[in-house]
Parts: sequence; C-alpha cells; structure tokens
Amino acid sequence: MATRLVLSRRGRLLRTLLVTAAVLLLAVPLVVALTSSEPDPALVGPTGTVLPSAPAADPETTATTAAADVEMFAQSEELHRSGTVGPGTWTAAGASSAGQATTVHTYALRVEDGIGIDVQEAADEVERILADERGWGPVDDVAFTRVADPSAAEFTISVASPTTTDELCLPARTESTWSCRNDGDVVLNSDRWLYMTPTFTDLREYRAYMVNHEVGHFLGHGHPSCPGEGQPAPVMLQQSIDLDGCTPNPWPTVAA
Repeated sequence: MATRLVLSRRGRLLRTLLVTAAVLLLAVPLVVALTSSEPDPALVGPTGTVLPSAPAADPETTATTAAADVEMFAQSEELHRSGTVGPGTWTAAGASSAGQATTVHTYALRVEDGIGIDVQEAADEVERILADERGWGPVDDVAFTRVADPSAAEFTISVASPTTTDELCLPARTESTWSCRNDGDVVLNSDRWLYMTPTFTDLREYRAYMVNHEVGHFLGHGHPSCPGEGQPAPVMLQQSIDLDGCTPNPWPTVAA
C-alpha cells in the first residue's frame, strides 16, 4: 500500500508561496517585452513625443509614410492658428512660361476658396520663387512651368486651409499646423503662408522657404543637419521651428 503524504498547514503555506513566486518570475519578462516595444513610428514626432493615434481604416494609410514629408514638431504657443475651415473647392491659376534648363518640370497651382488668399497673387509669388537664381535651377539644372490643368502637371502646389491640409497630407499628420509634400502634392498650409513661424522674421522669406523646401522633396532631396553654429541653414533643414543653431535661409544655393 502506497504511503500518502499529507502536508502540514505550514507546508501548504510554503507551497503556495513557491507557486506564486514561480508565476511572477514567468510574468515579468512578458510585461517587460510588452512595455519596451517601440511606438509606431507614424505616431512619433521629431522630439520623440508620442502623438495622438492616427484614425483607423483610411485607404490612404496604406501609402508609405516616407512618401509624405511633413514638418511635425511639438506644438508652440507662439504659432498663429486661425481655425480656418475651407470648403474643399479650388481656384486654379493659369499657365506660365518656363525657363531654360535640361529638365523642365510642370506644375499646377491652386488656392482653396474662402481662405482669404488671392490665387493670382499666390501664383505670381510661387513663380518668382521657383525662377529665382538662388533656387533649385542652378542646383539641379531644372526649370518649372505652370500649367492650367492639374491633371496635366507632374505635381500640384495647393495653398490650403489647415483642415484641408490635414486631409491632403495623410497618412502623415500635419496637426492643422504644418505643410507637406505627399507624392505629387505640395501642400502649403494657409496659416503658415499668412503668418509664418517664429523662426523667421520676414514673411516673404518664409514663403520662399516653404516652397523651396517642399519642392525640394519632390526633386528627391532629404533632410540634412545644420552644418555649424551661426551658418545659413540648408533649405532642406526643417526650419519651421528649430534652426539647430543655424540662421534662417530659404534658398537652396545659399547653403549648398
């Protein structure tokens, strides 16, 4: 006959403590693994701040985040935010002539209705910026010509309200504050077009930076670093809020 082992009350208590300790030892690595995983890169701004979750089930979220360049930074109380909500309808500018270059890129320009920006004035300013000898022409041997029909253009420059900018820039999140380049769309936030950012003191210069920076992404240029304290910022540096020790500069050739 087998002998039955009966634990005392003290023995049963010791057994319970041993089992509990074993369970905790198994659970700790699992908790560490779950809490130490990297956040979704699409939800993290340049400062490392986790941004609100992106809306789910939008067809455009299947596009690569790299295709949608956007200046996303921590919010600054100094930035002007108008709260303008555009109707999503547009007025397009007419055609223009092109300069001389090995490669001539076609673009369309449109301004969202009801946001207080005249389409012809915006078209003239963008044309001046793209044709400036300090611009991308000498750097990449390119010129730009404006066409009236967006469907016939290589890319479209849209001056849009903050809410419409958010829609056009998806899957990147512009937080109703920033501008972006998303594939063939260069989207200029109307608040930045009208009120710039505190890193610049001249609105005309900031507009040149907006245009040259986002068109630079269309041309294939990425983000560099500031080359040194007090030097002109490369135009592809994200200058909207942090110059990283450089001085503001809107032109590709100045800090080439």
